[in-house]
Amino acid sequence: MTSSRGGGSGGGPFGPPEPDVPQASLHWERRYAADEKVWGDGPSPLAQLTVARLRPYATPDLRLLDVGCGYGRDTRFLARELGCRVLGIDGSPAAIEAARREHADAVRRSGKGSLAAEYLAADLASFAADPEHAGAFDVVFACNVYHLLGPIGRREFAAALAAVARPGGLLFLSTLSPRDPQHYAKGEPVSGEERSWVDKVYLHFCTAEELERDLAAFEVLDLEERAYDEARPGLPVHHHTSWFLEGRRR
Repeated sequence: MTSSRGGGSGGGPFGPPEPDVPQASLHWERRYAADEKVWGDGPSPLAQLTVARLRPYATPDLRLLDVGCGYGRDTRFLARELGCRVLGIDGSPAAIEAARREHADAVRRSGKGSLAAEYLAADLASFAADPEHAGAFDVVFACNVYHLLGPIGRREFAAALAAVARPGGLLFLSTLSPRDPQHYAKGEPVSGEERSWVDKVYLHFCTAEELERDLAAFEVLDLEERAYDEARPGLPVHHHTSWFLEGRRR
């Protein structure tokens, strides 16, 4: 999990580049263009948690935004399991093309007709700046994007999440913890930044205090570290420890 499912770091899909923060957008555009299913077809642990929390309350009218959706594995899972409308956005056009292909294949295989998921090539900052999207979503989902962003990018990302969530709406977010055994302290340290390294892509390992500060627009309902294994098709399993945050828009 050396990147989000569709993110860049310190710029690219999420805003202007930051000094000394390498961008990952080209790295992931190439991988998505090569039709790599980096994390397989199954849902992420955050998507499984989100479904478990929301299933008792989900209705077809629920609007959910999947930020950094990549090839759409979580977008489809959330739409199918919750029976609601899900929009997946990603700054990588190749990722969105892959998501649409995978969506069509999933619908064809299921034989159950349509699936209420759509995909849009867009960076979160531009998406959130559109007045049509202000407070438009009941649930915002952001899996493994936050740790790809530099300090400015993380604050802007948090502000954009708050902008698209309705008052009282929910946020589900995951990001790598400093206790992550797979990537922490691997690569070159970023000068002047604590807990940040570059190993192919930039990664920041935040503390609970950082998350609560940057996401102050949300009341934290639950914040915990979870260890889990991440299967990767044809590659060794990754072992991770991440923060899983559930918040409510103030």
